[in-house]
Amino acid sequence: SQGPRGGTDVVSERSPKAMEIFLFLVGYFVQFGASCILLYKIWKHKSIYGLSIDTQVAYMLAVISRCVWSMETRLVETKFAYLELCLSTAVACALCFLCWQFMHTEGKAAAPLLRVYATAPAAMVLAFFFHPGDDWFTMQILVSYTMFQEAMGLLPQLWLMRKMHEVEPLTSHYVGLIVVARFVRMCFWGKMYLLGEHFLQIFFADVLHTLLSADYMYLWCRKLRNGGRLIYSQGVGV
Repeated sequence: SQGPRGGTDVVSERSPKAMEIFLFLVGYFVQFGASCILLYKIWKHKSIYGLSIDTQVAYMLAVISRCVWSMETRLVETKFAYLELCLSTAVACALCFLCWQFMHTEGKAAAPLLRVYATAPAAMVLAFFFHPGDDWFTMQILVSYTMFQEAMGLLPQLWLMRKMHEVEPLTSHYVGLIVVARFVRMCFWGKMYLLGEHFLQIFFADVLHTLLSADYMYLWCRKLRNGGRLIYSQGVGV
């Protein structure tokens, strides 16, 4: 299906109640739930120790991008899309505000190449060359930028947790749910592929995100099953 500004739209022009739209929105509602957990943690402890500011800024940039391109897709035909976008934007801004407010409690920062001032331009360059549109300049560039920025956005948080002795429980649940949200979106891309809509360029971003966090997910799932602490710095051999 063709998007309104040329290229292939990321949402099929079938019924707006189709399964692919449901999967796309569920993934972001899971991420919203994860963000609410993190918001509660920061508000309760008045600290962002163990959290990456760069991750939160990256996610805010991604949701701002979604506010632009979502208006050009079939997502606007369901009220849940508006609700999710408003909630996600609000919680992303709130998290960035709290990170700024409690910046003095941050502790370590990510490596320079993982900071948002490096990942945001890198995501935009990747989006420019790898997007589902047919034209050089198209709204689909913002779609790809969102996916690449979200994939890169978690890297500073994963890096920071590797430098810590133990991952705080609420932080571990936050990161775990973020990865679950990306897995749900991978199911969305799979459903689209079966419908004949191939978005391999941006599907790769979610695959990369999942692979980079695979060892963490193993430890998190084991923590949920057996309890105990999550010590990410020692890898899957713990």
